[in-house]
Amino acid sequence: MRAASEQPMRIILADDHPIFLIGLRAVLERDEHVSIVGEANSPQALMTLLQYCACDVLITDFMMPAEPRADGLRLIEQLRRRYPTLPVVVVTMLNHAGLSHSILELGVMGLLSKASLAEELPQAIRQVRQQQPYVAQAIRQALSLAGQVGPDRLCSQEQLSPRELEVIRLLAAGMTVGEIATHLNRSKQTVSTQKVSAMRKLGLANDAALFIYGQEHGLA
Repeated sequence: MRAASEQPMRIILADDHPIFLIGLRAVLERDEHVSIVGEANSPQALMTLLQYCACDVLITDFMMPAEPRADGLRLIEQLRRRYPTLPVVVVTMLNHAGLSHSILELGVMGLLSKASLAEELPQAIRQVRQQQPYVAQAIRQALSLAGQVGPDRLCSQEQLSPRELEVIRLLAAGMTVGEIATHLNRSKQTVSTQKVSAMRKLGLANDAALFIYGQEHGLA
């Protein structure tokens, strides 16, 4: 029995797949110390929900393409900027070391793989409750390997910044510098500078090499 004075952890869930939301809820509802107070199926719905629904933890999918050209890094940046004290746990199907590193650099509390969510989500919630970060085992392994050998690394000497990685991902998806500038509300000069900087760090000589790199590394 939960002590009368102990309040359940209030959680908001965000994912654009209804079946996955049902699965998340099923796992979490096994914990009597957890209360799911809201659900969202798009970035805009999530931002609206957070305005009026108080919570202690947000668990969100990394990519919710319900909106045109939605971008996971941008969503996390917005969440961290608007709600800097809210613990955010990100779940993703991707297992790319460079991208995982960039997500963690944005200050999320947890990073989970959808492939092992049922096994690892309860432990992640326990650690978040204790204000400790949690990173899925598969993601930790990918980060460890990337630090040693390099095939999955985004760059050999320097790490791309989150904003540079964001630009590279959108370029790999087929957007132009002008479209990216409009999408991210940055100047074309800023986006161009971030593109050139990323290409220099990656050792890529031209736009074709950049596009191929993005495709091969699952950034599109």
